[in-house]
Amino acid sequence: MIETSCWQGIMTDTSLSTFDDKNFADMVLSRQGVTVVDFWSTTCSPCRQLTKILCQLRAYVPDDVLIGQVDADKNPGLMRQFGVRSLPTLLFIRNGNVVETRIGVDRRQVLKKIIETHARD
Repeated sequence: MIETSCWQGIMTDTSLSTFDDKNFADMVLSRQGVTVVDFWSTTCSPCRQLTKILCQLRAYVPDDVLIGQVDADKNPGLMRQFGVRSLPTLLFIRNGNVVETRIGVDRRQVLKKIIETHARD
């Protein structure tokens, strides 16, 4: 599994997975359970803020929840496939199906509640 280190200054030892055109179907769409996919860009300030929140969130969600990122600049095919037009965009995918989409930056508690809701269903 490819992982991206969390941003400096975050009090966590976890990493976020890295998804791309090559591994998305295997790592996300074929997976059972909840996967959170963050479409981001290095030039997007809100994206950097959300990355910090997602890194912190890892410590508060069940271990079987996978959180990862798609670099929008390098994976335009995935952006088209999922209709992503704004960054950051979060997709909450359960058992291969998009169950919720969020655009912009939400508080950690809001994202935690969304994940818990979809993990229970």
